[in-house]
Amino acid sequence: MPAHPRAFQRLANQLAATTDPAKRDVLLDEWLDVRDRATEWDADQWGLNPDGWCLKERAAMDDRAAPQQ
Repeated sequence: MPAHPRAFQRLANQLAATTDPAKRDVLLDEWLDVRDRATEWDADQWGLNPDGWCLKERAAMDDRAAPQQ
């Protein structure tokens, strides 16, 4: 899932404003990165915030890893 539309708008604005080929290359790399990789915005949309991510699964692993008494 690509990044938030505002991320693309920011990059588009920066691309339109620069004449430096090196800066343009960096911005295009960033464009591809936010297009192809999940972001924190994606995680929020999917309900995968770091505080709640895999709580049940981690609790189950902790239970299995606890020494048996």
